[in-house]
Amino acid sequence: MLNLDLPSQETAQLRLLTLNPAGFEALRTQFEDEDISRALGCPTFEMYAGIKERFLTYGLDSNRLGMHNWLLYRKDTGKLIGDFSYHIIFRRHRRGEIGYRLFDASDRGQGFMQELLPFTLQFGFETLGLERIEALTATDNWASLCLLRRFGFKREGYARGHYRVGEKQTDSFSFSLLRADFREEPKLSAIEKLVRGFERQTIPAGGWTHEAYLKVVLWYLFHEGEDAALFKMRAGIIAFNIGQGNPKMMDGGYHETLNVFWVQVGERFLKNNPDLNYSAAVDRFLQTPQASEKYPEQLYSEEVLWSNRARARWVAPDL
Repeated sequence: MLNLDLPSQETAQLRLLTLNPAGFEALRTQFEDEDISRALGCPTFEMYAGIKERFLTYGLDSNRLGMHNWLLYRKDTGKLIGDFSYHIIFRRHRRGEIGYRLFDASDRGQGFMQELLPFTLQFGFETLGLERIEALTATDNWASLCLLRRFGFKREGYARGHYRVGEKQTDSFSFSLLRADFREEPKLSAIEKLVRGFERQTIPAGGWTHEAYLKVVLWYLFHEGEDAALFKMRAGIIAFNIGQGNPKMMDGGYHETLNVFWVQVGERFLKNNPDLNYSAAVDRFLQTPQASEKYPEQLYSEEVLWSNRARARWVAPDL
């Protein structure tokens, strides 16, 4: 079988084969398409045709614009599962746009991209010399949105009609990561992972429980104080709801009175237990009747608590 002898790197589960436009064009001057397709491990010639089009039609390699691409293989099976690229590199401005995909649904949800990004982002900043890395993703691609936020990308805008899918123009969210903000994913405690997930909106809907909410409230209260806790919880919950497709304010979604209520309850508990560290405070607080999700109903009538006014602004207890 043809040996392409292309540069390669490895992560724990993946082998990355470097294949760029110039390298691909050189291969095509020496070998037939069918031989290259087999050597790359393409299961179908249609997949190879897509790779070929990517380099010959959309590939960039000039003094002004560049591209750097990896083909992704599972180390355990040798299967070609996707690609990752800096598909547009603006050399003068030291910024590049990334793109990534997994070909088969069976390979998704297994953490391959979470494993890959620390290597590819570090490569972009250190080897390619970039100062800014950009990414755009479909507004309903929850997995990609979570992935980018996990590694510190900041959402900057909404690009209307940005990608053409089939016969339709679709919208995208735009993200960026600056060299100064890049940090490899640290080893975090369970609560730090929860807070980080809340701030980046990477907690799945089923994981955002009342207990998780209280833990984050107490974290901010303990480390940053009441004003910062209220501000961060308000902004974080609204962002989380929007990410989940639930931006409503008047008949669902964020509830200002309940948020202020729980911040005040948590602050009062910490003031009454000043000798506890954070972990001990959380464990003790969650055992108190005041931590019950039903506790506000003891102080508010149903009519007041679930009114539009209480959702929109702080309303004091009426019972």
